[in-house]
Amino acid sequence: MPKSMLVAAALALAACGGSSGPATRFSATLSSANETPASPHPNASATGSATYTVNGSTVNFTVTFSGLSGNATAAHIHVGSASEAGGVVVGPFTGVPAATSGTFTGSFTAADVKAGSTASTTITAGDLNSMLTAMRAGNTYTNIHTASNPAGEIRGQNAPQ
Repeated sequence: MPKSMLVAAALALAACGGSSGPATRFSATLSSANETPASPHPNASATGSATYTVNGSTVNFTVTFSGLSGNATAAHIHVGSASEAGGVVVGPFTGVPAATSGTFTGSFTAADVKAGSTASTTITAGDLNSMLTAMRAGNTYTNIHTASNPAGEIRGQNAPQ
């Protein structure tokens, strides 16, 4: 193939869009039905959402929740696919309102990433890249806990947008 055709093909592919790089925005929809294992006191009226945006070496987030069975006692990110329960790899988040509904924001960096692994994923302590790789694969989840559901009342997989 002549050089000019290769250049033209490359430009055409670039113009088509495609992926401009790895995902830098993530979201999760939190519900009681997503808890694995199931909550001891499922709460179908509890809902939430989380968004994460990578900005250089910092990940900023906003988490909103409502309808919890009691005040939120903790929130964080766990390692694990939708069918796995895994350990905490970021958090606990600060600023979580001790309420049944609310919103909190924050950020984390590599220094906040803890080691964690499941059958599907390994995250290395202090390694933001391993954390983001797991998030891009859908192998992390946001979890909010309450006194009646200490292992988690609502959960949602963090997925790339």
